Amino acid sequence: MNLIATAKAVRNLTGKTLSRQLREAIALRLGKQRIGISEYFEYGIWDPKLTAEQRAEFISWRTSAELDRRFNSDHARVLANDKLINYIILDSLGFPFPRPLATYSVNGRRIAKETLLKSRGDVFQYLQTAPYPLFVKPISAGYGRGAAGLAGFDGKQVRLLDGNRVEFDKFFAPFDFLPFQGMLFQECAESHPAIRELTGSAAICCIRMICIVARCETLVHTAFFKIVTGHNMLDNFSHGDYGNLLAALDTERGVITHAIRRMGPQGAIDRHPDTGKSLIGFEIPLWSEAIALAKEASRHFPGLGIQNWDVAITPQGPLLIELNTESELAVPQAISHRGLMDARLVEALQILEAERQAIFEAMRLGWHSK
Repeated sequence: MNLIATAKAVRNLTGKTLSRQLREAIALRLGKQRIGISEYFEYGIWDPKLTAEQRAEFISWRTSAELDRRFNSDHARVLANDKLINYIILDSLGFPFPRPLATYSVNGRRIAKETLLKSRGDVFQYLQTAPYPLFVKPISAGYGRGAAGLAGFDGKQVRLLDGNRVEFDKFFAPFDFLPFQGMLFQECAESHPAIRELTGSAAICCIRMICIVARCETLVHTAFFKIVTGHNMLDNFSHGDYGNLLAALDTERGVITHAIRRMGPQGAIDRHPDTGKSLIGFEIPLWSEAIALAKEASRHFPGLGIQNWDVAITPQGPLLIELNTESELAVPQAISHRGLMDARLVEALQILEAERQAIFEAMRLGWHSK
């Protein structure tokens, strides 16, 4: 982000002088929120319509990371970050998730009865007869790294769903990247017809649900819609670099309230750039079913108090795409220019903290049978 150019854009929109913007940004950086100067612009904290109380509700990426460390136990992260373990749990409980077709694992790991691939030659052979279209992603990764939609293979090049072609050697490179721990081939799900009409694409558009999971209740605190554009296979946003959109959702009704094509001033957008369809007011189909599915699934991953579920709406119903930890909780603030740390979240985190302290106290006292 070019801070000077962005500050000038804010001045043109609001009349705020550059010096006033700088003072506000520095005060937030030095305050307890520790909001970075770029975040001041990205999240719309410069908006003159915000009250002092509303500005106090914004969090920084630093606070997001601290909340993740505090309420997600290190030993429990594997339940989300390792997709094979995550899907094994979902499969055993009968939750809907993309059907596994094959798993590449030199250790011989897999979810159920999908094809096991243990070598470069196995992958080459599998691509010759695979049931296209299909989706491939790392076993352990996030943010869409290493993921792709596949349309075919001619023995030399892998054809991607976006029309591009990749030489097999280049395609295979992520398979031997040790941190990925292997690759998973999945059935390629399609978007619900209503969403397809909105975007003009069959590509999945996930709903990110930020869930606060206490012992007795799950709160879906924030939800936003990741909307694909053009020929993109993935719905990744990455500050707008991919051309995709983000849309804030009313968690009660599943209706889009705000949408952006990029973070910062003049990033708002009202219509899909490909179809011209109105974004604001669009109602996510099967919303109550999607919320119920995420809430029910969240109960089965102990030790993860803040869960980030990606849920897709398909013609067959809601589908659990994956569970993530270590996500940037602060990002949805950029869509609606509203802080995440509202009264609902404060109360939910207080409950999580009380449970956390109760566990520590019980461990200190120990268990004694009567």
